Amino acid sequence: MKSIKAEGQARCPNHCEQFDVEYWSFVRADQDPDLKTAALGGELNLFCCPECKTFFHHDSNLIYLDAPAELMVFVFAHADKAKEDALVAKMKEDYALIKKTLSKTLQLDYEPAYVFGLEALKSVLEHEEELTFESEVVAAACAAAGLQVARLKPAYARKNHFPLYVPATDKPGANAYALAAHKVLKTGLNSKLLQNFMDRMSEEGASAPLLL
Repeated sequence: MKSIKAEGQARCPNHCEQFDVEYWSFVRADQDPDLKTAALGGELNLFCCPECKTFFHHDSNLIYLDAPAELMVFVFAHADKAKEDALVAKMKEDYALIKKTLSKTLQLDYEPAYVFGLEALKSVLEHEEELTFESEVVAAACAAAGLQVARLKPAYARKNHFPLYVPATDKPGANAYALAAHKVLKTGLNSKLLQNFMDRMSEEGASAPLLL
């Protein structure tokens, strides 16, 4: 499924006359990296009022999907915040339909997120950038310590505040991963994500992490 544009009318915040626009309603970030860059830069669905020349975001619903990152975000119009409960219920219905439609090409076995407005989407993506950066630092530290690197299932890592990459181990069980993480942290690496991973894997009864 490719990125999709829709047609509508944009309403300038200065109450100028509405004008016709084409805006993105479905974004496949993994297929269209330029759209991901636009969302991070605050330029996605950004329009200029032809009357007063003010730039503003078109306030409309949008679905953002980055399949490899296991990230799906339903972006609701900021003006609809009061309808949150109804929108979340509708989101669950739409997600079930999307899963059915894309089941042959994508494994959507994770829960979607939702936000209101494109600024909130930008914040989500900025957090993703921070997660990716710290995860890459962890991977480099693992390699420097002479350890192999294992990649966690992205949705699992995100939900549990773990890095995307952790030191691999050939021994079974969560405690083996905790010991490997401890070895990397002892090198002087300052990673809250890996520290949290080690702490959680050290807990009594902890399950081994979900690997990709």
